[in-house]
Amino acid sequence: MNNQKLFLIIAIFLSIFLLSEQWDRQHAVDVNGDLLYQPKTERTTSAPAKNDANIPSAIVTNSTIDVPATKITNTGQFITVSSDLLTVNISNKGGTITNAWLNDYPIELGSESHFQLLSDTPNELFQAQSGLLPSEQMPTHHSMFSSTQTNYQMQGDSLVVPLVWKGDNGVVVTKNYHFTRGSYLVDIDYQVSNNSNNNIAITSYTQLVRNALDQSNMMMPTYTGGAKYDDQEVYEKIEFDEFNEQPETTSKGGWSAMIQHYFFVAMIPETQATHNYSAKVNGGKYLLTVVNPAQNVASGSSATLGKNSLYIGPKEQAHIGNLAPGLDKTVDYGILFIIAKPLSEVLNWLYAYVGSWGYAILILTLLIKLAFYKLSEKSYRSMAGMRKLSPRLTKLKETYGDDKEKMGKKTMELYRKEKINPAAGCLPILVQIPVFISLYWVLLEMVELRQTPFWYLLDLAAPDPFYILPLIMGVSMFVQQKLNPPPPDPMQAKIMMALPFIFTVFFLWFPSGLVLYWVANNILSIAQQWYINKRING
Repeated sequence: MNNQKLFLIIAIFLSIFLLSEQWDRQHAVDVNGDLLYQPKTERTTSAPAKNDANIPSAIVTNSTIDVPATKITNTGQFITVSSDLLTVNISNKGGTITNAWLNDYPIELGSESHFQLLSDTPNELFQAQSGLLPSEQMPTHHSMFSSTQTNYQMQGDSLVVPLVWKGDNGVVVTKNYHFTRGSYLVDIDYQVSNNSNNNIAITSYTQLVRNALDQSNMMMPTYTGGAKYDDQEVYEKIEFDEFNEQPETTSKGGWSAMIQHYFFVAMIPETQATHNYSAKVNGGKYLLTVVNPAQNVASGSSATLGKNSLYIGPKEQAHIGNLAPGLDKTVDYGILFIIAKPLSEVLNWLYAYVGSWGYAILILTLLIKLAFYKLSEKSYRSMAGMRKLSPRLTKLKETYGDDKEKMGKKTMELYRKEKINPAAGCLPILVQIPVFISLYWVLLEMVELRQTPFWYLLDLAAPDPFYILPLIMGVSMFVQQKLNPPPPDPMQAKIMMALPFIFTVFFLWFPSGLVLYWVANNILSIAQQWYINKRING
């Protein structure tokens, strides 16, 4: 297999892959027959909008415990909390985190508005709710809490935001949000003073509720939806149209999350307790819920329940793996995780050494090329031999062109005589394809590349605004074709001539980091192939 056939195979595969991904996303429907995906608009920092929308029930049973129906009525009362990494709004109703902005991530390059991950906007609803059960005696995400301040600003290394609820039965609950400098984790615990006449078995729960939003595009198909990880080390994606099909499960530790490109929110309960996990959909809203085991609080006594942790932040691969087992799997590498994960670790190591993601990509490309040098050399030698025979093959075609059987026989005799196997270069190239695809997903998923400049490029995660890299890539593909033997079939030759143009158009919308890798790989391939051709053909 020569490089021209390889380009043709990749072009067909890439086209089918991208088109099928986009078809699935544009035509996915929920259980009511409605489209799941709606266009997403950028959000800017603002106060919570007025919203009386109904959010669906989330009936999640843990023995006989039910999480109450989820309904948010925004009263306009909320607390603003600012840490070094997060700015969040916490509603006095339910103590729900209704909005969350990531302070280190602008919406777009040069923007003063921060990227908003949690939102109370009806069409982009995404919130983190929590509360205690039983609902007749404890505060749920419907209950009204009071707070002594409306604004909290982190001054030291940590910040605690208390919200107080007082029940008619004499129970007092202080719901505490804990923020830590340098961390996207938000811990939640409850201080319960049981001043009633009865002992109470109290259960805490946390749930994420959101609309289904498609945040990818045809040229960069990425996963948006739910995910969970259990104590059997099983990671499972939960597509939006599969929420109602998910059975309730229990797990010691584990976590559940809503994932999108670059960012996610995860519920991480205590690792030593057994928790109930469920996924539900009602009224077009999608809920993931974690219910924790009950804890008895005797009459006249106090206890602290928790903790439950929320991760609200980016898929920073170097850090999230240390927060909870399996949390690094939220970085979606697909079925090639076993290859992509080591590539990601090497890339992060190179960045730590050179201090530039662009140069780290170039060095990694060189290392991959060196690792496959011998395999590539075998393939290029085969193609160089074919190129050397090209005049003689053309002469055979002129002589026996009307007799295909004779033509094939004479061609094979020529290959045997010159000791050339036209298929000798196939396997070495095929072995490299999984590595290329894995690196594609690594670069596509890296939030670290978002808004990172390199040379004239302002953002390695965005398309080249001047189209310089895609054009260089197209030229490099054309040069590679000229170094290969021409296809014997005229129609195939025309298709091959069109491939550099087709790939250039594809790559106009690809992230610059991906195009940078491909350009570097092509240039190194051209150098290696030219050197081998020179040695064999002179």
